[in-house]
Amino acid sequence: MALQRQLTLPFALLLGIAYVVPGLVGHDPWKPNEAYSFGIIYNVWGGGDWVVPILAGEPFMEKPPLFYISAAYVATLFSSWLPLHDAARLASGIYMAATLVLVGLSARATWGEGRGLVAVTAFLGCIGLLVDSHLMYTDIALLAGFALSYYGLALSRTRPALAGLALGTGVGIGFMSKGL
Repeated sequence: MALQRQLTLPFALLLGIAYVVPGLVGHDPWKPNEAYSFGIIYNVWGGGDWVVPILAGEPFMEKPPLFYISAAYVATLFSSWLPLHDAARLASGIYMAATLVLVGLSARATWGEGRGLVAVTAFLGCIGLLVDSHLMYTDIALLAGFALSYYGLALSRTRPALAGLALGTGVGIGFMSKGL
């Protein structure tokens, strides 16, 4: 049993890396949503407005700016090693990695130790997530916000202060990523 526990964390990390990393870099923006998202990210990266996303010189009020701001920041960090669109796409990978960690923590807080990997594995079995989690979509940040909120709900009985912080922050991330 001790050996199984020692192997669980490395296996979970390898599984998460194998799911998140491939497909993040090495291709142009594929879908129309990704292309206009990159246009907004490029505007923010180039010193544009952080409050109101701008696309082609016009205010783009369809979605709030959190994903675009965070992707522009990640693009700034990695643009010396990667093309700008690939560097910006890494933000989706970061949000997806956070989602996987939070799903595992939520399962552990809800069902007990040893259940996190089961939940993460079941979550990774969602076929529709495979492609969309590797694109510049604001929905990935929304998913991370949901996962953080659910973790807050899972902690509500045992650690109410941390639960409230996680729940509120998750709702804020969701709202600032996708809107109402």
